[in-house]
Amino acid sequence: MSIFKAKNSLFPLHDQVILKSRFATQAYEEEGPEVFEFNFVEFSMYGAIDLEGSSIYPNTQFIKNFQGVPGELLTFQAFDFVTKMYLDAKRNIQLAISMGELVNDNPLISNMEIVRAYESPVVLYKAYLSTVLIEFNEKIKANKILLDNITSFDHYVKEFLVNLSENYKNKPITFSGWLQSTNNSLFSTGLTFSIADIPFDDDNQKYDDFMSSDMFPFYKRVMLNKGFKIWKHCPYVLTADIGSPAIRKYLNTNIDNTINTYYNKSYNIEYNYIYNTIIEFYNNLVFEIPYKIKLKMGCVTSKNIIYRQTKSLNEIDHLFWINYYLDIRNIEHGMIKGKAEIKKIKKYLKNLHNSLDNSDMISYIDSMFRQETFRKSYGLSDSIRRLRLAEQQKDREEGITGGSTVGGGTSGGY
Repeated sequence: MSIFKAKNSLFPLHDQVILKSRFATQAYEEEGPEVFEFNFVEFSMYGAIDLEGSSIYPNTQFIKNFQGVPGELLTFQAFDFVTKMYLDAKRNIQLAISMGELVNDNPLISNMEIVRAYESPVVLYKAYLSTVLIEFNEKIKANKILLDNITSFDHYVKEFLVNLSENYKNKPITFSGWLQSTNNSLFSTGLTFSIADIPFDDDNQKYDDFMSSDMFPFYKRVMLNKGFKIWKHCPYVLTADIGSPAIRKYLNTNIDNTINTYYNKSYNIEYNYIYNTIIEFYNNLVFEIPYKIKLKMGCVTSKNIIYRQTKSLNEIDHLFWINYYLDIRNIEHGMIKGKAEIKKIKKYLKNLHNSLDNSDMISYIDSMFRQETFRKSYGLSDSIRRLRLAEQQKDREEGITGGSTVGGGTSGGY
């Protein structure tokens, strides 16, 4: 039985901090470069932003099923190069066992059966945004004055923005904001999978069922040689390190090209998601409460029925929604831009409305907030730095001067 007793359901927060600190500092007899703490500082947004600071999500064209026994495709998925890395790592472990070089004392490591892998961030975000609108509709229905004041789509849209400004400052609203928030996880990057179903908060089980095995040191070496990082807090969770020289066998391109090929920018789709979802939930409200009755008092009391009209997706004022999108991005960043600056940006967008298409204007708005991304923790630039240092060392050993050509040159900042 291990000394690592931390479990969220058993101990108060103060004791959890102490116990988890013990796991972080004592669980690994030898902690090599293959062990990563993805929750720590610059790595917590690994696979969630690109080199410019824009949020990104996997291009599903390259999401493939893992292979089990020869010819069998599993339901779990990841990027194509990750599935190949996994298969080679599994084969290395099983070959060492069959040759008598490794004692098979842990089926979790010897079998390497995947229990969790890629989870679509698009699906998860849509569910999140729907929850935001569901709560808003419930708020309206619970407040008769508010409900009576919302008799049109325009009223609904304006009130929703008020609701966001009051309740969602520094909270995710857009897909970009969600991807950079704690709602997202490594499993949405296409780079990560888990080979054990051990609760994240059960340090005792992690050590007893996984780390105490005599196979664990060999497991760590294999993962390092195949280009994986082991999540320090959950060593059965593996993430492809796109900055590792070992990954070149599976991904023979630089990081810039990898990101551009394997990921899409979230701002290209979130604009449509936002107005489509708002329209959907406004119409839901109309279907549920199609009219309001207004009493007119006089000699004879009369009733005036005001019907709420549904909104069609074909009736879109794109300049209005682009400005609305700007307001939402500003809210989720904590209103970092004042009214004067927002007004100036909207005026600029209006002047360019006839010369730029919607995607160009959305990209411009995204650029207004990229600098804020780099005030947060991030991870891809560290991968570039490590890869470039490795390539520069290789160049020096081979007598080549002028710096590395991998990862886009030797520009500063990474």
